Amino acid sequence: MMNRIYALGSMVALGSLLVVVPSALAQIQLDGNLKVTVNALDSQEGAVCFKLFSGRQGFPSEDDSAVLKRCVPIEEVPLTVTFEDLPFGNYAVAVYHDENEDSIMNRNSFGMPSEGYGFSNDAPAMTGPAQFEDAMFVVAGPTTEIQLTMRYPE
Repeated sequence: MMNRIYALGSMVALGSLLVVVPSALAQIQLDGNLKVTVNALDSQEGAVCFKLFSGRQGFPSEDDSAVLKRCVPIEEVPLTVTFEDLPFGNYAVAVYHDENEDSIMNRNSFGMPSEGYGFSNDAPAMTGPAQFEDAMFVVAGPTTEIQLTMRYPE
């Protein structure tokens, strides 16, 4: 008889635990904000266009591969923008200074950027665009803050 009471009590406790654990897990935050500061803008004209990628596919230029795209008017230098509710994970940011506000990265006749550009981690772009792995950072907390430097063609 005592074993039955103990078994019944254990099942009630286990049932209660199965109700409490999922509701506690539902409250665990699995997304965060990304605060990006763009330094070294050469003017306040136009906008800075951001592309956020969660993988190497299409980085840094394919709009359709970006998980988020946004152009923000430059109201102050440096420019700081916050992207909210991003799922935790690996990301890379590509930006360009859209001075003429035509919503495209303008290039010269050799295909080189004719407007300012930059990448998270100030990833190098020596003989071609930066690589995702060099620009990658992790969003894994309430707010991840990064800074990048705008580069202009000479």
